[in-house]
Amino acid sequence: MKALHFSKKYFNTLLFEDVDKKLKVEIRETPSIEIDREEYSLRITTRFEDIKIIHRDYAIEHHMLPNKHYFPHLQFKFNADEIGQFRIRIDINDIDDYKKAILGFIYKIKSILTDLERFRLGLTAEILVLDLVNELEEHSKFLDGKIRDGIIKYKIEFDEKCGAKDKLSKLSKNPLLLDFLGKDNLQMLSKG
Repeated sequence: MKALHFSKKYFNTLLFEDVDKKLKVEIRETPSIEIDREEYSLRITTRFEDIKIIHRDYAIEHHMLPNKHYFPHLQFKFNADEIGQFRIRIDINDIDDYKKAILGFIYKIKSILTDLERFRLGLTAEILVLDLVNELEEHSKFLDGKIRDGIIKYKIEFDEKCGAKDKLSKLSKNPLLLDFLGKDNLQMLSKG
């Protein structure tokens, strides 16, 4: 039995807040010992004030039945960016695949934090254990493949169905999502 619990190893802190810079980053993990019988979630939420208040939410998770999203998926909430909330279903074959996908997700968190460095230099190193996270690049490539396969097989699921084409256009131009989902995957999405 392998436990899925990564926050203690790869993060220096799970809550970062700089009131003066109007910046908050929160990491929440619901660990799991048996992924077939328990829910799992790793979520990063960022909130900052640029011209307007921007609140973003990224997660890799799966829920148990009867939840309608009981399959492994990536979930994003980009309401301030006029994209809204969307999910990408990913197929996971076993516990090792799930672990690789989560580790790839942790590697991708680095680009989210690096973007926030414009508000607070050194933020990435304050939150992540960079020496360990930098070793996860191969897992990030694995997750890119799972994202690609999920887009091809299941498409992308928006919570609000209207305006999906416009949302896809905005999604494919968002630099954070470009880094997170992968340039090739976003190009594939924009082509429909």
